[in-house]
Amino acid sequence: MFTRFLPFWIFLIFFKTAGALHYSLISPFGERLLPLWIVGILMGGGSIIQFILDVPAGHIMDRFGYRRFLKITTAIFAVAAATYICGLTTTTYIISLIIATFGWLFFGPGINAYALSHASKANAGRFMSLRDVSGSIGVVLASIVLPFMLTVTPQFVGFMLFSLFILALVALIYAPKDIKRAADTEAIDSKHFFVHRKALVDTFKAVGRLNPASGMLILAGMAGGAFYGAVWFVVPLVMQTQASEGILGIGLAIFDFSIIVLGFLLGNLADRFNKRLLVFFGLLLFAVAAAFSGLNFGWLFLLFGFLATTGDEMSLLSLWAWLHSVDKNHANDGAVSGVINLFDDFGWALGPILAGFVYMSIGATWTLVIAAMPIFFAWVIYQYMLHKYPDATTNHGQLPLRPHRHRHRS
Repeated sequence: MFTRFLPFWIFLIFFKTAGALHYSLISPFGERLLPLWIVGILMGGGSIIQFILDVPAGHIMDRFGYRRFLKITTAIFAVAAATYICGLTTTTYIISLIIATFGWLFFGPGINAYALSHASKANAGRFMSLRDVSGSIGVVLASIVLPFMLTVTPQFVGFMLFSLFILALVALIYAPKDIKRAADTEAIDSKHFFVHRKALVDTFKAVGRLNPASGMLILAGMAGGAFYGAVWFVVPLVMQTQASEGILGIGLAIFDFSIIVLGFLLGNLADRFNKRLLVFFGLLLFAVAAAFSGLNFGWLFLLFGFLATTGDEMSLLSLWAWLHSVDKNHANDGAVSGVINLFDDFGWALGPILAGFVYMSIGATWTLVIAAMPIFFAWVIYQYMLHKYPDATTNHGQLPLRPHRHRHRS
């Protein structure tokens, strides 16, 4: 069954390779043209636009088809890449960023919806795993190629990215068509992945009823998104000036590689051990390793990057399992998941904006230290939440299907 979707997996690899390269080059290309604080605003502004338009985009794809809009979004991104073929100017740079923003808008919800329309309860876990692994392979490939892309002309970069998006589009053409499932079929419940269509006030009431797990997922997601957004702003800039470009290229990949290596193990820990302690130590490890990651942009960056993502995944998996255990009737899963995703996107907007303002004045090391501070803040708030909700149980929680935390832009 999975081999039938080989064109879709190939599409994901090509798209994520090109998309991750385009996102990684925003800060080094922008540095050549504009003050970095403006680059940070432009980079974060794209996430804010997506933050606002996520729900309308989902409605549009529900109505007109997932694969169709994946084709459209790939073509849009190809145009964004082709803009660089005309040369790197302020005009082409801004145009490429604006076009790419709308390319990303339909990609994340599109691949989730497409996968959900084909997956059943019997193979959902493996199907979603293949989706995540395919995307991560693309990000790893992009991170490895990035040092080379920093040495060639923008015109060549534009041609290469354009070619990759065209290859992705060709692969998608051969992917199986959308299928529509009746409400009573065995389709996996999509409410874990999309914003449920409920009033905003009801959504936040539902979030409040599931504290402390829901509140901590929001806070940790926003803090983690801000840190990763700063990393993807700072590291490509450092790669232009240091001799350790190859190591840093691998370093950007380490945030995805660690999940591939440890994801299953951490999931088992979240199911079997005390979730309160796992969140405590996971957030603490994430905060400390994130703060130390900028001290050395060589092999130590790989070590601390691996440890940071390990702590992040340990705390998030435990919080999702905890949320699953305290949500007795699961009537608001989609609404709660949607709010958590929105705040994660908001963190991705804050990270580059913050980095753009402070990078030139305090350097790469202290920029990442500051970007790690919200994680420490989340850890402190977690202690307060435990005292405020002393009777909140963490028993009998199994890890639910959930939106996967992206350590790269998506």
